[in-house]
Amino acid sequence: MLFRRFTFNTLAPADWLSISFLLTMSIIVLSNFQLFEYWYLFLGINFSIILAIFFIVNIYQNNFSNNSLVRLFRYWYPLFMVLFTFKEIYFIMVILEPVLNDNLLILIDRKIFGCNPTEVLYLIATPILTEFLQIIYILFYIMPVIFGLELYIKKRFNEYRLYAFAVMLGFFLSFIGYLLVPAIGPRFTLHDFQNINSELPGIYITNLLRDIINFGESIYNNTPDPAAIAQRDAFPSGHTIIILVITYLSFRFKTKTFFFYLPYSILMLFSTVYLRYHYVIDLIAGVAIAALVMLITMIFYNSKNEERFKYFRVKNLT
Repeated sequence: MLFRRFTFNTLAPADWLSISFLLTMSIIVLSNFQLFEYWYLFLGINFSIILAIFFIVNIYQNNFSNNSLVRLFRYWYPLFMVLFTFKEIYFIMVILEPVLNDNLLILIDRKIFGCNPTEVLYLIATPILTEFLQIIYILFYIMPVIFGLELYIKKRFNEYRLYAFAVMLGFFLSFIGYLLVPAIGPRFTLHDFQNINSELPGIYITNLLRDIINFGESIYNNTPDPAAIAQRDAFPSGHTIIILVITYLSFRFKTKTFFFYLPYSILMLFSTVYLRYHYVIDLIAGVAIAALVMLITMIFYNSKNEERFKYFRVKNLT
């Protein structure tokens, strides 16, 4: 029988994290169901995904752990989870219409630096630099996949499990930050979003890359009021959280790619402000959350007292 040996202990920390976040989103929707015309769809989809997680885990643990396709689903479903919950957060926030906190974030930046950092960086802007940093910025979206593939292909599965948990935790904490402190970023508030291609031009593909990023953030060409439909995802900087987690783990796991991630992470953090996606305070918050992510991750995976997670514990980390 397919479920004959299933117990909740077969769920990894990443599975519990996914289930907990879906339940949290469901509670938010249910608490405001009068605002959601199709609230039951949110709940139905979320609980269907939870059941799918149980199903995938059960098949992997009991029947087909050596099957490469089943293992692929078992290890890589978190990628789908991040993409799905990113858009779910967007739809929830559009419906809830939260008050934006950009003025507060701008004020904090000015208190720290005495100026608006994006306006200062405009003084050194050149088309070559803009093109280079726009490429750096968009490459972030494949970095979690690249590092995960590096571990997965080399069959470093224990380390991959730790990595999957850390990355999911980083994304989910950033999503919670979007709910608590919704903001759209300086490209809408301190600058004219409609004129960014002329104010901050690249050379060949900058405009195309911007369009791709805008599309992923639900901003479509010729939208009359882009700020009204943009993702409220400025604070904290998810880019900062995830790339610092990847860089730290590449060092901790002693991968040769650390010498790529280290300089890339520095350039990527700089690009988020230079390209007007984030306030500096977004990055500062991202650094703090990245440290929290790694602290929580190491507690879960290296605790000698947490026996039920022993199967997923990473050993011999130095």
